[in-house]
Amino acid sequence: MKNILTFFIVLFSLFARAQQVDILYIPTQNSLVASYNFRQVGLYAGGYYITTIPQPYIYTTPISIINRIGLSYINKNNTYGVMFGGFIENHITNINVIPDLWIKIYPIRMIIKNKKNPDLSIGINYSNNLKYGVGVSIPY
Repeated sequence: MKNILTFFIVLFSLFARAQQVDILYIPTQNSLVASYNFRQVGLYAGGYYITTIPQPYIYTTPISIINRIGLSYINKNNTYGVMFGGFIENHITNINVIPDLWIKIYPIRMIIKNKKNPDLSIGINYSNNLKYGVGVSIPY
């Protein structure tokens, strides 16, 4: 199953060209969120950033790592973006999907007014409580 998923991701990356790629780090959840945008619309996915495996560890593939997925939109000036999707809460007995809303801003692009420069990305998230994320945004 992992080989099939890897094959489709590699095949998709050969034909798709991104306009912008963002990576956010959420310190309160110890997770990363990456968005891949073509023109103004794209996809985002997130997962836990695990450095050590807690014990006892229950492996429930793929929900043990992936914790959010959804759609992404960036305005034409590349100064702000909105992401909407689902946040997956994994409990031992059940899996809950909660609506996930992100608002991202790119402060350097707002000041300079040049949408082609790499920038800092600041995100505010609301799924079941308020969270923030910081990262980088790289346009192509």
